[in-house]
Amino acid sequence: MDIINNIITSVNNVMYGYLLLIVFLVVSIFFTFRLRAIQISHSIHALKLLLSTHEKGDGVSGFASFCISTASRVGTGNITGVMAAVSAGGPGALFWMWLMAILGGSLAFTESTLAQLYKEKDSQGKFIGGASFYIKSKLKKPILAGVFAVCMIFTYTTFNGMQANTISGALSKYNISVTITAVVLTVITGLILFSKRRDTITHACVFIVPVMAIPYILIGLYIFVANLPSVPSVFQTIFVQAFKPSAFFGGAIGTTISNGLKRGLFSNEAGMGGAPHAAAAAHSSHPCKQGLIQMFSVFTDTILICSISGFILLLSPEAMKAIKDMEGINLFQYAMESHLGSFGSYFITVCILFFSYSSILGNFFYIKTGAFALKDSIVSYIIVGVMTVIMVFAGSLADFKTIWGAGDMFMGFMALLNIIVIVILNKPVYLLTKHYVSKLKYHKDPVFNKNSIEELSNDDAVTQWNENIQ
Repeated sequence: MDIINNIITSVNNVMYGYLLLIVFLVVSIFFTFRLRAIQISHSIHALKLLLSTHEKGDGVSGFASFCISTASRVGTGNITGVMAAVSAGGPGALFWMWLMAILGGSLAFTESTLAQLYKEKDSQGKFIGGASFYIKSKLKKPILAGVFAVCMIFTYTTFNGMQANTISGALSKYNISVTITAVVLTVITGLILFSKRRDTITHACVFIVPVMAIPYILIGLYIFVANLPSVPSVFQTIFVQAFKPSAFFGGAIGTTISNGLKRGLFSNEAGMGGAPHAAAAAHSSHPCKQGLIQMFSVFTDTILICSISGFILLLSPEAMKAIKDMEGINLFQYAMESHLGSFGSYFITVCILFFSYSSILGNFFYIKTGAFALKDSIVSYIIVGVMTVIMVFAGSLADFKTIWGAGDMFMGFMALLNIIVIVILNKPVYLLTKHYVSKLKYHKDPVFNKNSIEELSNDDAVTQWNENIQ
């Protein structure tokens, strides 16, 4: 077992220390220029799409797909990850997290647009797609698609165990037995996953995401306004220490940058290949619409949620003084208590419950889509459903570090494979973006079909865009 642990640790150190970070930066900069910074120039338009009346058809609504991907993205990493980044790299790490989100928006747009373009229909007549599908249908690499699907199933199943472990750990502070937590979580998860209605997961995400995000944002804004006189100095500290970190936090610019970039990457999952499976499930009149909505999910995760966590910490002098003695959720609870008293600690515990459980449901959406990429059948669903329920129960009771490390490793493989694939398939995204922007330029609602773009009209992998979707 020690040998396996050492191998996993060594692979993860290389992958997450250098390789994946460099690949992500290079490719995200490439797509930012290739698509003329669409993640910046069309960010307001993306918000309008999210809030607009959603098109009806054989898939979920755009808002529902946003909630599914946001449920998966927004987890305890938005709290503990930010605490770790600031503790190790100083306040300047927040700046690099923001940069990672802005650049990563181009990858989120690209992978989700591809997922929409190459989506298919499952055995129940619903849209399905994602990285597993465009690797198989467009690149004609079914074995590689199968490898990606297996990596995704394993990754998100283990991550669900991690989320369950976080929930049981948070509740144990209030003398709630981990066994009771394990049983309750397992029963609730089983009821949702094996409900007679296959869209129960979608409805649960649509309900939980606003319920968890809105109160957290409002409390964060309250703390921000209550400490308004200190806000300018906090911004100054962030930008100054982004390039000239204090010796108190290690004093190395490389430490600040790497911590900010890594936490930003792991938090928003842009380019990782999971979120496109939610994007493909949506009904849309143009592939780019889902690309823009999923791009906005990245901004919601990092620019909004992670920033709120960061400012709650940085606006607490007491917590900043204790930053070397405390870590993770304990540090954040201390910061909240300094702002709001005992209510702050209770509030964060409730947030952890929602953040973590929403991730379990959002992750399972990816898991079952990966299973259907291998074999579209009720048996596939039952197998991954049972796997998830078992992992939620086991994860609530114990911290399986070897399994978690293996999950990180497989997620790294997922990300590297997906990023390479979207670079290979960059031309269809460029053509679709050009078509979409040109329609907007003349104040038209962009509508796409296979014959809208000559270069895509003979693409046999495009099967769901033969007619205008009104």
